[in-house]
This record gives sequence, C-alpha cells and structure tokens, in this order.
Amino acid sequence: MKAIYLACQAALAAKVPAIRWVDFDMGQLDQPTPPVSYPCVLIDFNSAQAVPTGENFSAEELTVEIAVAFQLRERTSSKTPTQYKDEALSHLDTLDLVRTSLEGLSGSYFAGMTYSSFTRDKRLDLRVYRLRFTCSNFPVAPDPQYVPWEGPGPDFCVHPDLVP
Repeated sequence: MKAIYLACQAALAAKVPAIRWVDFDMGQLDQPTPPVSYPCVLIDFNSAQAVPTGENFSAEELTVEIAVAFQLRERTSSKTPTQYKDEALSHLDTLDLVRTSLEGLSGSYFAGMTYSSFTRDKRLDLRVYRLRFTCSNFPVAPDPQYVPWEGPGPDFCVHPDLVP
C-alpha cells in the first residue's frame, strides 16, 4: 500500500497544481480547525479482498478512497453573474483533474487504478467529495534491515544487587 500512497501523492503533485495538501486521511476534516491547506486530498485505504493467484501468493483487490476538500465561499445560484459563477464552480474542474490524474495509475506493486464511484459529504463548512478507486495490489514484504542494538549491555536485566 505504501507504493500506492506514494504514487498517488506524486501524481497529484505533478498533475493537479491547485491541490495544496496531500496526506493520509486521519480524520483531519473532523477537527474544529482542520490542520490542512485547501484544497486538499486525503487518501485512505478502505478495504481489501484477497484474490488467490497461485499456491503461495495472493493479490488483493484494494479500495482506495480519495477525499478532496474545498473551502468555498463563492456563490453558485442562477442569479450569480457568469464571471463569478465560473470561478465559484472551478473546484469541479479540479475534482475532474484529480480523478483523471489517478485513473489508470499503476506501479511496480499495483495494477491500474480504476475509478468506481464518488459521494459528497453534506457539510456547511466544506465541500468534500470522496472518490473511490479500486486496484490490484501485490503486497511484497519489505527487505529486512539490520538495526544495531543500542541498548544497555548484555547484563541489563540483572539487578545490580545480585551482580557478584
């Protein structure tokens, strides 16, 4: 999943200049003052379904949720003059660009992301769209790394009063 997260982050940074913040979704938008810059994208891995591919190997069909949040104050009513309405609705262009930037995205450990659906949160403070993608993930265990022991010496478990 790390490869998918990093690939999404890189694609959005390269292709969607309007996005100011990309991070894991850790509930930031539920905070009284969300610690993000708008517009932002928050990435979450919702679920995975194992798909056996061989005797000792399986892939997973992974659902990736991309929350795109905008802090908007512009008017969009039918009475709004066109020049203002175009600006007020420009967030929808950004949303489309996020979708097209991620659709088909693939990497060494995952197959092309496929757009499947979206929903919108009903909120007064923000416009939050949740785009859902699926992709095949091929998990690979990371290479173990040797970490030298930096703790106390070999007798650290011995009580000092018991040492001869």
